[in-house]
Amino acid sequence: MGVDGQRGRAERRRRVAQVAALEEAARRAPAAYRRRVLLLALFGQGVLALAALVGLGLPLLALAGLAIHGFTLELQDTIGLLLMFGLGVMMARALWLPVAPPPGHALRPEDAPALAEDIERLRVAAGAPPLDGVVLDADLNAAAATCPRAFGLLGERRYLVIGLPLLQLLDREQLLAVIAHEFGHFRSERGRFMAWIYRLRLRWLRIADSSASGMTMSSLLLRFFVWYAPRFDMTSFVLAREEEYAADAMACRLVGADALVSGLLRLEHASAWLEKRLWQPMPARMRAQPSPPLSICAEQARWLRERPQADPARVLAASVCEHDADDTHPALARRVAAAGVATGVASDLRRDAPPAAALIDPAVLAEAERTVDAQWRERLRRPWAEAHAAAASERQRLEALERNPDLETAERLQHAHLAETLRPERDPRRIYAQLLEDLPDDASVLFRLGVLQVDDDDPAGVALLERALRLDIGAVGPAFDRLDAWDRDPTLSAATLAGLQRLRAAYAVQAESLRAREGVDEDDALEPHGLDPAALDPLRRVLAGTAPVAEAWLACKRLPLPGEPPHYILLLRWRGSMASETAGLKRLAAALSLPGSLTVIGDGDSSQRTYAARVRAVCPVPVYRRG
Repeated sequence: MGVDGQRGRAERRRRVAQVAALEEAARRAPAAYRRRVLLLALFGQGVLALAALVGLGLPLLALAGLAIHGFTLELQDTIGLLLMFGLGVMMARALWLPVAPPPGHALRPEDAPALAEDIERLRVAAGAPPLDGVVLDADLNAAAATCPRAFGLLGERRYLVIGLPLLQLLDREQLLAVIAHEFGHFRSERGRFMAWIYRLRLRWLRIADSSASGMTMSSLLLRFFVWYAPRFDMTSFVLAREEEYAADAMACRLVGADALVSGLLRLEHASAWLEKRLWQPMPARMRAQPSPPLSICAEQARWLRERPQADPARVLAASVCEHDADDTHPALARRVAAAGVATGVASDLRRDAPPAAALIDPAVLAEAERTVDAQWRERLRRPWAEAHAAAASERQRLEALERNPDLETAERLQHAHLAETLRPERDPRRIYAQLLEDLPDDASVLFRLGVLQVDDDDPAGVALLERALRLDIGAVGPAFDRLDAWDRDPTLSAATLAGLQRLRAAYAVQAESLRAREGVDEDDALEPHGLDPAALDPLRRVLAGTAPVAEAWLACKRLPLPGEPPHYILLLRWRGSMASETAGLKRLAAALSLPGSLTVIGDGDSSQRTYAARVRAVCPVPVYRRG
């Protein structure tokens, strides 16, 4: 794994540890944790209020000064007032962040009277404030959207967003349970404070999106935003996750736990199905087709109709595999347990009930689909065109290969790969199956065909993967990455899962050994490198030829398999910029040769300070020092 990958893993581990520490702090002293979140929230709002005061007050002060002095000022007074006016205008412009309503089709009450009545009834029962509108969009989701005015200092507009695919997936009671959950975010079961913090988090996220898309902001305010936003996000994370449980409790009280749980089960299963069948192949379609599909709504509806029967136990088991440290939504199994619904009762109920889309006039639905499809195509128009243009050389290469009847083995492998990524209308399994007839012992063909078959819930793919691993043990790493992803796939059958579990058990030790070589971890067991001076001479020569390297320390990581080649950790003190260090470490990792695998880290990376200290402790005398 490269330096960037190691840093990504380190960042991930650090965030997981931070979330765990915050959860423990909130459990031990909930009042103190809430005070901490409140003070940080008030601090952020106070800074914005001060900026707003400066932005509005300075121009008014400048105008008042001009009026008092009769508009005849000395040069220095004029310059001072102009500077105040310019600063005030800049701050006011930075604060006046236009956040548009969520995109989609505005649903009027008369378009769906029964649904509008249900929404208003739930809103009143939840104690939520009035809505500024209900919007239909293209997502398989629902959301409580807020649009802040001037960073929320002048209030906010509130919208309920319902995805058209969600209307086709859920029945009326399931949809109402989801809507009640969203109203819980406007008015929490556990108090206004949690709901306010939840909305404040969403507000900062919207601000982040707007700033990333080109918002004009003063450099001072931008620096504060870059410093404050991640800290508020992390500090309030646990409270936001508690708010999700509170919103679920609201839905259970207003609609019923069975309706909520069955809707969540169906949504989890359908989301995974759409991700695999529609969204994962989308990049290939972008490279192959010059423009987006005409109707994303129709395509989602088609795939939802073809969705297989969900196994509730499997859906719950898949949701346990990862408790995401980036998503405030708890794992589905935890939400079901919190709702008080027994696993045996948590079944995909109401499958034969009419979809909630029946609550809306068909003509209105058709109009909404046209609006949403047009917006979706327009939003993707530019990135789609860029992706299609970037793949022009690949399409030309594929066409050249297809015109050549006498391809060599390497060219046939390239053709199969290009056809898979540039011919989404074809079944890639047939291409690899034909290639496997001529290359029965090619590990790459076996591996790719096995992956495609397992993705399609064909247990025969497991045997192909096992043959690939026997031929090439280096495929264990990619195979276990896929196994981790399949563990989280609720659409796979019991037969396919049983085969994957056997494969995991057969190669677990090899996978652990390979992953131990991928990078560094705080739990690594380190020991002296054990190399004699002669073995270190080639290393020293390469380091001597790299001017920014001042010192180097070398340690060895203890691996799970006895007798296997060692894995070394090389720590460098780099004299230069972080940018040059990142590129330099990559070059050194490729140039250095030791009797085993190697990871190179720099002591300038703040995320590796603890690990660097441990390497120095194991190797107190540097193996290299310039001069």
